[in-house]
Amino acid sequence: MMLLGKLGLDLIILSASLVGSYSMVPRPIPNWYAPQGYLAPLKVKLSLSKQSQTPISIVQIGDSHIQAGHITAPIRRTLQRAYGNAGRGWIGWYRLYGSNAPGDYRITSTGLGWQRQTLLKDDGSIPMGVGGYALRTKRGGAFSLSISSPLNPFSRMYLLRSASSNALSSFPPGQLRRGIFSVGAYVVDTLSWTSPHAEVTLTPQQGDGDEAVYAGCVLLSGKGGVLVHDIGINGTTYRHYAREDYIEQLALLEPELLIISLGTNDSYSYSFSMNSFRESLDRTIHLVQEALPRTKILLTTPPPSYFRQAHGGQHGRHRQSKASTVSYTFNDNARRVAAEIMRYAEANGLAAFDLYSAMGGEIGVEQWIQDGLIANDRVHYSVRGYERQGQLIAEALQAALGA
Repeated sequence: MMLLGKLGLDLIILSASLVGSYSMVPRPIPNWYAPQGYLAPLKVKLSLSKQSQTPISIVQIGDSHIQAGHITAPIRRTLQRAYGNAGRGWIGWYRLYGSNAPGDYRITSTGLGWQRQTLLKDDGSIPMGVGGYALRTKRGGAFSLSISSPLNPFSRMYLLRSASSNALSSFPPGQLRRGIFSVGAYVVDTLSWTSPHAEVTLTPQQGDGDEAVYAGCVLLSGKGGVLVHDIGINGTTYRHYAREDYIEQLALLEPELLIISLGTNDSYSYSFSMNSFRESLDRTIHLVQEALPRTKILLTTPPPSYFRQAHGGQHGRHRQSKASTVSYTFNDNARRVAAEIMRYAEANGLAAFDLYSAMGGEIGVEQWIQDGLIANDRVHYSVRGYERQGQLIAEALQAALGA
């Protein structure tokens, strides 16, 4: 059984970088391309979702720009205002392995420590999960997990575990329905409650299994509407996502739309190769289309970025230290990647939003710097900067859907 059964979670968000000067085709929505009628089936499903009490799934995957959750949040708010709130969606257990996480939920653990596998650091000892990571703790160890979602109370939870791992029970007590294998390496269990909760504690049912391998969860409100999932792993590129064992996990979310937001790390190298990037982009899209033939794909381009270099600052035992200086060089590879993503979308009949051009490219980003919307490394952005990026994507998607 897939994660949402027949409930239909089908929107995944893909981001890369676009130029906007490569095509003279007029577009009714600025910085947007989609074949005529491409999103029409999605619009119909969204329009009926609240009435039919069926959650419709949108998934956005990406890198550090996505992991923090700030870009996805405006997309979630915009679509749930228009079509109904089916819940918070995917919850990444990033903090359990010491990484950053969105601020609208919290995961804590007592007991044993957790070992991790991620798309960046994968030795193959744990099957990769849909969140781009998997967690393991010692066999037979006692632990508990606290999941808190004060802004999005939930009455149902999907939990991903390996088949040999202990199922998790909850407090307050909920009804546990064990899953069976359907796709990939994980079993999906369902916990449900008669009333919404903002926090629950999970503990393993001892003696059930001989390992403890888990890959995250999904929170649902119990109502129809939209689920917008944000899945990001710091430092990732198209190459990291272009693996069959990962892409098949996305089927557990049954996405209607997949938004792919990548390209920054692909382009962030003085030795950047466009041919290598094209190969990774093309392989990722083909894997998605094979595993998720009904899913619509939206590519977003990476935002502008800079190469950062520190100078000076050397010191020794008998020398006075020098203050270091920092210089920035615009990363023109991001412009090239953005243009390629837009070209690829048009050539292959996919939707794409040119975030790079929507932000004004090299010239426009100077105003973002003056407004304090970009971080000191000039690769990442401030919370307000990311929220503005997310709003640009949300407005374009909303216009394309006619919402």
